[in-house]
This record gives sequence, C-alpha cells and structure tokens, in this order.
Amino acid sequence: MPSLHRRLLRALLFPTLIALVGGIFAYRAASDVVSSAYDANLLNLADGVAHRIRVEAGGLVMDMAAGGEALLRTDSVDTIFYRVRGDDGALIAGDGDLPSADTMAIDAAPVYYDVHYRDGAIRGVRLHRSVAGQGFHVTVAETLGKRRAALQQLLLGFGFALVAVGVAAAAIVRFAIPSGLAPLARLSARLAQRTGDDLSAVDPASVPLELRALVHALNTLLARLAAAREQQGSFLQNAAHQLRTPLANLQMQVELLGSHPEPAQLAHVSQATRRVTRLANQLLALARAEAGERLRLDGRPVDLAPLIDDMLDDWLVVADHKQIDLGVHRSPATVAGDGTLLRELIANLMDNALKYAPAGGRVNLHCAPHADAVFLTVEDDGPGIAPDERERVFGRFYRTPGSAGSGIGLGLAIVREIVVAHRGSVTLETPASGRGLRVLVRLPATAAG
Repeated sequence: MPSLHRRLLRALLFPTLIALVGGIFAYRAASDVVSSAYDANLLNLADGVAHRIRVEAGGLVMDMAAGGEALLRTDSVDTIFYRVRGDDGALIAGDGDLPSADTMAIDAAPVYYDVHYRDGAIRGVRLHRSVAGQGFHVTVAETLGKRRAALQQLLLGFGFALVAVGVAAAAIVRFAIPSGLAPLARLSARLAQRTGDDLSAVDPASVPLELRALVHALNTLLARLAAAREQQGSFLQNAAHQLRTPLANLQMQVELLGSHPEPAQLAHVSQATRRVTRLANQLLALARAEAGERLRLDGRPVDLAPLIDDMLDDWLVVADHKQIDLGVHRSPATVAGDGTLLRELIANLMDNALKYAPAGGRVNLHCAPHADAVFLTVEDDGPGIAPDERERVFGRFYRTPGSAGSGIGLGLAIVREIVVAHRGSVTLETPASGRGLRVLVRLPATAAG
C-alpha cells in the first residue's frame, strides 16, 4: 500500500490538473469574448460607413464631411482601413487595394475574415447594403494591436492565477501535508519509545480529532493485550502451583520404591504418573485452544463419531468398575476444527461425568447433527452443579465447594475454550429427572471431507 504522504499528493494532483485545464478553457472563452467585442466594434464602423452612402446624379457617393475620413481612421493603437464598392465593382470610397472576403451573396449576413495586408495581419468585416435600389459592399478592417494586447493581458492574468495555484500546491506539499501528518509521526515516536511492558492507553486528547478513532482502536487492542498478559501470568502461576504437588508426590513414590518394589507401590507410582500426564495434557490442550482464530482459519472436517468410538473402551472400564449404566448414542457428525482438541473436549466431558456419577448411577452421551449444527450432550445423575456456580466452574482451576475427587478445576475451562475456538456454545443444565448435570455443546456443522 502506498504511503499516506504519496496518497495525499495524488489526491492533490487531481484538483490541480482540473484547475489547469479549467484555466485553459477559461482563457479560450475569454479570448472569444474579447474577439467578439472587437468584431462588434468593426461591424459598427462598417454600419457607420454604410449610412454615409447616398445616391447623387444617378450614382453612389459617400457623404463624408470635411475631416470625417480622418476621424474614421483615427485609433490610438491600430490602423483602420475601409473600402466601399458598388455591385458593379466600381470603387466608391476608401482603400482600393484592401483585400476582402470571398464573394458573398446579396443580403447575406456580415462576413468576418483574417488576411495579410501591407506587411501586417488584419481582421475585417464585409457587409452588403443598398440605397434606392443600388447595392454596394462595405469592407472595414483593422490591425490586431488592441486584440493582441488584450489577449496578452488575459494570458498574463490566467498565467498568474495558475502560478498562484502551483505555488499554493507546492506550499501544501512542502508544509501543509507534513504538518498534517506530524501528529501521526509524534504518536509513532511515543509508541516506539515504550518498553515491551508498557501497555497503558494512549490519551485521546493528545491527538487531533481525526485520529481519535484510531487511538480508540489502539487502546482497545492494548487493553486486550494487557488482559491476555495478565491472564497468561495467572495461568502460569496456577499451572506451576498445580504441577508442584503431583510432581512432588511422584518423586516421593519413586524414592520409596527401593530395589524390590511391591505391586502396591508400583500402582501408586503409576497412578501418580497418570495424574501428572493428565494434568500436562490438559494444560497443553488449554494452551492450544487459546489459538482459536488459527483453528477457525485452518480447521479441517472432523467426524466426532470415530473420536467417540476410540475412547469408548476406556469409558467402559471405568463404568464397569463403578457399576455405572453407560449409554452412548452417536451418529456421523462433522465439524470443522482440530481433531485433537475435539477429542479432548469429549474426553473431559465424559471424565467428569464418570467421576461424579455415583456407583450404580448412569451416564449418557448423545452426539448427532441437526440442521446446521452438531449437538453433543453428556448427562449424569451425580451431585450436579448449583445454578449460581455454573458460570464460575468455567474458570481455570476453579472447583465448587465440597466437590469430591482429585481434579484441579481445568476440565470445564478447557471445554469452554475449545468450544469457543470452534465458534460453538456450551450450556450447563439440570436433567429432567431433577438430579445430576447435563452439558449441552453446540458446534457449527460442516460437510464431510
């Protein structure tokens, strides 16, 4: 994209060219006006000469008082020429060698012409009149001194105007544009001087009104970055805290093994290892889910049914151990997204349901497309979540008061992050039985790949 300075120059060039072209047309129009004015004066002189023609002794003569011809030819700038000829070609008065226009019809309109005469250019007019039935032609011409002087004055005037426009444009380019862009340069300099930790808002009052929308958008971005940084710091602190206890427990179990470990000791180590692995996987899933915009851009069609089938055996082991009635109903259901994260989404919902469902209880999973969406529902008959706690449980590392089990409060947080990354929604409800929890996830459906 071209620089703002160059775009302003281009925007200024167009009206400057319009002014130049307009000046040329205005000069031509003014030239026509000047020429018409002097032509009208020539026609008046020719009419004046025609009115001096009368019939005397059967012929045409020019009735000119003493000094009249000198007065006719008087002009402070140009030389005036005239000639009167009868229809028979006889010279009645004036300059016999004065060139005239081409032969004109009787009673035709006056004819203007330009010709070279006596070492100079002249402009003349020829008209036809008649007196007492006898016709004659009157030709009056003048040199071009006044016309050229007037056109020169016009040219100087328009030239000065165009020069003024050019000087104004140059001044705008040299001073106005840099001055107008100076607030942007100052804003850029202030931002460049900031440290990486300075995400404070820019004062809108420090920039012109036209830049305040930009500053507002920039402040919104800075606020989001500050919130993300604070959230990241909090996440790292919580993750380090949550990892410290299982890692210490794992280390202790390993140290107690000795050279001949008992099966019970190996079981404890295995359990501690699984817990650390599960926690690490949850943290990685949460970090990946935060890249939601990338997921929306790069997502591929993923069928949820095979993901459910792959994990079904593991759920059956847990369900058999607790004598849980496990129901799984799924149909081919394709969404656009990340297969690993979608698998983690389903795993978290089922792990929570199997964990909190009582021995001998029930857990149901239902997954099917409907219209333009895919609905994933996981329901259990455990203790459920109180309505006033349902929003809080989506927070990271949050656990409801008195909750059982060894979770760390990341399951539902991961669920929401993954759902949001896939442009979906998640809702917590109370089942129709009035006991337990039903989690309803809605994801946009897509065509199978």
